[in-house]
Amino acid sequence: MAEDVRYPLEGYLFPATYPFFEEKPSIETVVTTMLDATSDNITPYFAFLESKEKTVHWLLTFASLLEREATAKTDRETIASVFYNRMDEGMPLQTDPTVLYALGEHKDRVLYSDLEVQDPYNTYVHTGLPPGPIANAGRSSIEAVVDPSITDYFYFLADSEGKNHFSKTYDEHLKKKAEHISGE
Repeated sequence: MAEDVRYPLEGYLFPATYPFFEEKPSIETVVTTMLDATSDNITPYFAFLESKEKTVHWLLTFASLLEREATAKTDRETIASVFYNRMDEGMPLQTDPTVLYALGEHKDRVLYSDLEVQDPYNTYVHTGLPPGPIANAGRSSIEAVVDPSITDYFYFLADSEGKNHFSKTYDEHLKKKAEHISGE
């Protein structure tokens, strides 16, 4: 297991509806069923992982970020592209869901002081992916990691209606932030 992983099963329990036919299935039965579903859903991507010299843990960690960030399926591929572009340049991912995970709480708004929390999961402080998944990712998030959009975006933000706006430069990002985020 990767160092600093907070919850070993986080990200490995495939999110789906499961048909349990016994009235009170055991925790072991539920967890085993969910782990088997994860295995079934990632097996088609083993060749991709091998070609990129990446692990299942890497795939599930990356996909978990998309699961928490994306509001629409099509945005997942573009957000994946942003994250790949940032990692290729050695830039921190700076994704708010990792800060919330590091804080161990859900908030409507991440504060600037939150961005400084010293935690391995905080992608504002640390470059690359966090030590482990921050959520259980569905198939569309996994597929977005494997087949991202090809863009030259490095930034994105979501407006109050959940629509994502993508930018190539920091200046462009700041303009979109002023235009779409109230109170900034």
